[in-house]
Amino acid sequence: MAHPVCPSCAAAGIECAGPKAVPQITVDSLVKPEHHKDIPAGAFYFCPAKSCDTVYFDTGGRQIRKGQLSMGVWQKEEPGDTLVCYCFGYSAKNIMEDARENSLPTIPLIVRDKVKAGECQCDTKNPRGSCCLGDVAYWVKQVE
Repeated sequence: MAHPVCPSCAAAGIECAGPKAVPQITVDSLVKPEHHKDIPAGAFYFCPAKSCDTVYFDTGGRQIRKGQLSMGVWQKEEPGDTLVCYCFGYSAKNIMEDARENSLPTIPLIVRDKVKAGECQCDTKNPRGSCCLGDVAYWVKQVE
C-alpha cells in the first residue's frame, strides 16, 4: 500500500510507528477553535517536512497548516524553545542542555517514568498523537 503523501511538499505522512493516521482527538485538540469548522471528518496524516507549512493532510488534498494550530510543532521549527515533549514541557534546547551536562541525561528518564505512571496525554498534546520518547532520544543524540 502506498503511503499518503503531503499535497504541499510530497513528503510521505509519518508517525512514530510508521505511516498511519493521526488520531482524530489529536487534530481536534490542537486546532485553534476558530478553525474547527474547517476540519472535515476523516483520517489525517502528519507531514514531518520542516520546510512545509502543512502539519496535517488527508488523502483528499485537505490541509491543516501551522497557523491553524494552538502551538508550535518542533519538526517545523528551528531547534530551540518549541516543545518536543508536549506533556511535560521539554524543548529541544532543554534536552540538549541536559545531555551536555549529564553523562546519563535525566530528561529521558523523567519522561519515561511519567509515561509508565500514566501521566502523559500524548494523544491530545503531541502533534503526532503519539509518545515523544523517540523524539527526546533524537535530541539527546544530537549532542553525542
